[in-house]
Amino acid sequence: MNIDLNDFGLTAGREHDATLAVYRALKHCKEVERPTLVFPAGTYQFHPEKAVEGYYHITNHDQGGTRKIAFPLIGPEGLTIDGQGSEFIFHGRIIPFVLEHARNITLRNFSVDWERPMFEQGTVAETGEQSFVIRLREEAKYKVDAGRLYFTFGGREEPVWGLHDIDPNTMAHAYQSGDRISWSSFKKLRMEEIGPGLIRVAGGPRHMPKAGNIIVMRIGRREHPGLFLKDSANVQIDNVTVHHAPGMGLVAQRCTDIRLHRFDVRLKPGSGRAVTATADATHFTNCKGAIVLEDCLFENQLDDPLNVHGIYAKIAERLSDRSILVQLIHGMQKGVVIAEPHDEMNFIRSDSLTSYSSAEVVSADRLNADFTAITFDRPLPETMRIGDAVENKTWNADLTVRGCTVRANRARGFLITTPGKVLLEHNTISAPGAGIKISGDANLWYESGAVGDVTIRHNRFLACNYCFPDWGRAVIDIDPEIAEPEAYAESYHRNIRIEHNVFETFDIGIVYGHSVNGFVFRDNVIRRTSDYPMHKGMPFTIQLKAVKNSCISGNECPEDARTAFIGTEKVDISADHSAKVDGTNRIII
Repeated sequence: MNIDLNDFGLTAGREHDATLAVYRALKHCKEVERPTLVFPAGTYQFHPEKAVEGYYHITNHDQGGTRKIAFPLIGPEGLTIDGQGSEFIFHGRIIPFVLEHARNITLRNFSVDWERPMFEQGTVAETGEQSFVIRLREEAKYKVDAGRLYFTFGGREEPVWGLHDIDPNTMAHAYQSGDRISWSSFKKLRMEEIGPGLIRVAGGPRHMPKAGNIIVMRIGRREHPGLFLKDSANVQIDNVTVHHAPGMGLVAQRCTDIRLHRFDVRLKPGSGRAVTATADATHFTNCKGAIVLEDCLFENQLDDPLNVHGIYAKIAERLSDRSILVQLIHGMQKGVVIAEPHDEMNFIRSDSLTSYSSAEVVSADRLNADFTAITFDRPLPETMRIGDAVENKTWNADLTVRGCTVRANRARGFLITTPGKVLLEHNTISAPGAGIKISGDANLWYESGAVGDVTIRHNRFLACNYCFPDWGRAVIDIDPEIAEPEAYAESYHRNIRIEHNVFETFDIGIVYGHSVNGFVFRDNVIRRTSDYPMHKGMPFTIQLKAVKNSCISGNECPEDARTAFIGTEKVDISADHSAKVDGTNRIII
C-alpha cells in the first residue's frame, strides 16, 4: 500500500523542516501491512531539533551521547521507502536513517547530503621551507586562537585536527602525502592568520603540499553515519547516493542479509568538494548471512570503501569453570554486543591469533560498555590464558562484491576479515594504500575473522599504494598482525585465490603476505604504467612468508616484475610453480 507523505504535512523547499512529517508518516506505516512510503520528487530538509533521539553504540564510531534520527525505522517489517529521486538534506548533528530490529526493508531512489559538511577545504597559496599557506573559501567562517584554527559545525566550534593534501588533477591524495600532516604529525604544527582568509601552517610539516593543491581540513568527531543498521534482516538498498556523512556512509552491526545495489558514496556534481563521507563508505561488524554489493561507486571518502569483520574481546578474568569476563578494548567498539545466548564463540590465542577451542553461550550479561560476563555450555579450555581473546563464530557473513568502483579515497580498498565465503569480481580498484587488505588483529582495532575461502578474480587494479607505506605494502596485503608468524605451525588465513585480474601499476609490489595456508596467484596480467614515480618499496612482485600450499603460474608481466619471494625461494611468476605441505587445509584449485 502506498502512503502519500503529503497527507502528513510534508513540504519541500529550503525553508521547511520535513522531520516531523516523516515521523508522523512512519508511525502510520506501523498500522499498514507492507507499506510503501512515497516521496514526491523534490528537495527536503531535516533538522535535529524535532527529531527522535536514541542512545546507540555504533561500531567504529566515537561513542557516548544520544543521537538525533531523521528516519527512525524501529521495528518495522515489510516497509519500502521510495524517494523517487528526491534529495534529502540534513543539518548538523543527526543520523539520517536508523534501522533497528527491522525486517524486509527496501530503501530506494534518493540521495543523502548535508547543508554544511563536517570538514572545510582551501587551496595552497604558497609554500616555504618550513611552512605553507592555505587560502580559505571566501564564504568560510573561521576563528584562529592560540595556534589553532576553528570552524563551526552543528552549533559548536570545532578545532581542525588534521590536514589532507589533494591533487586537483586526480581529486585523490597527492603522491606520498598519506597522513603526514594529520593525526599525531598535525599536533606539531601551528596555524596562524596572516591575512583575511589566509592561514599559515608552520612547524616543519612532514609533507609539503604543492601550490594550487586542495587542502582538506578535518574537524569534529565520527558520530553520525548516513545509514545505521542494527539487529535487522533482509535489507535492500537500491539507487541511493550518499554525498556526505559526518561519519561512515553506511554501517551495519549484527544484521543478516544485506544487499546494496547502486549504493554510491560519491561527490555531488558542482559542489566543489573533495570529500564525501568522513570515514568508511560501508562497514559491517558481526553480520551474518549474505552481504552483497553490486554496481556501487565509492569515491573520496576519508577512509576505506568497505570493511567486513568481527570483534575480538579480551579475556579479562575467569569467573568460574564455565564463565569469563571479557573486555572490549578499542574505544570505537565499546558497547557493541559481541555475544548472545546460543552463539558459538571461538577462543583465540593473543599471539598467534589462532583458535584453540569453542563453546556455546548460555548467557551473556553486558555489565557496561566495556565488560561482558559470558557463561558457556561446557567447562573452559584448560589451556585458556588471561589476555587471550574470544570471537563470535556464529555471526560471520558471506561476502560478494561485484561490479563496484573504488577511487580517490583515503587509505585502503576492500578490507576483508570474515570466515565466510568471499567473492570479489569485476571491480575496478584504485587506492593510495593497498587495494585489498586481508588482516586481523588483537592489539589495536581488535578486528577479527580469519578468512577461509576468498576468490579475487576478473578485477582491474589501477594505481594503488601511491602513498606508500602509510596504508599498505602492495596492491594486495595479507597481513594479520602476528609478530612472528613463522614461529607457529598453524596459519591464520586459508585458501586465497587471485586469478584472471589485471594489475595496471606504476610500481613492483603486487602481493605481500604471511600466515597463509593455500595461496593461488595465476593467470593474472601485470602492466607497467607511469601514473606516479616508482617508490620500490617492495623488491619483489610477490613476497610471502609463513605460507603453505602455494600455487603461482601463468601470469603475464614485465621483465622487472617476474620474481616472487616465497619463504626463502625465488620463483618466476610467469612459470608454473607449486609448493605443497603435508597435512590438512590444502589449497582449493
